[in-house]
Amino acid sequence: PTSFPTLVPTSFPTPLPSQAPTTDTETDWIQLIRSRMPSISFENNTSPQRQAMDWMLGDSFSPLVAYDDDRVVQRFALALLYFATNGPTSWTLDNDASWLLSSTECSWGESNDVECTNNNVVDWISLYNDGLSGTIPGEIGLLSSLTYLDLNLNDLGGTIPTEIGFFSLLTLLALWSNNLEASIPTEIGLLTSLWRLGLHTN
Repeated sequence: PTSFPTLVPTSFPTPLPSQAPTTDTETDWIQLIRSRMPSISFENNTSPQRQAMDWMLGDSFSPLVAYDDDRVVQRFALALLYFATNGPTSWTLDNDASWLLSSTECSWGESNDVECTNNNVVDWISLYNDGLSGTIPGEIGLLSSLTYLDLNLNDLGGTIPTEIGFFSLLTLLALWSNNLEASIPTEIGLLTSLWRLGLHTN
């Protein structure tokens, strides 16, 4: 024959765009946090809750723990504690940049401020005489593995959140020498592991 069929096509079909699903990180994290504490609101752009979420979304380390729901919730609760107690303006850590680090939250603060189990679960917070003001957020109850919480010698106001009753493993609760008011929540009676309670000078 004087001609042969063309074996190579002269044009190729346009490849289809990638169908890989995209993840809305903010929506996922808000849904996760609300699954643990449904009352949390993120609508107020200046609230500690919104500030904590916005910080996590801009933090380079937080996505690295996104596979672990408990770590996401823990990181959020610690960031929220910082904003609710006026961390940017009133905390007096020797190194003010030692909280909200782009690293594991187990390394935040100064020596013994935060301690964790071998599984990176925060079980110890000691921020006594560190200039905390504002109020203790109810979301602190998300840190349900705490065994030690010392916030004495600060300027915390408002009430003791009822969510304190989530701390079934807590052995020490020190909130003395603050400006807390109102009645002691009955939920403290749920702290069956508690052996030391300091609420005086409020």
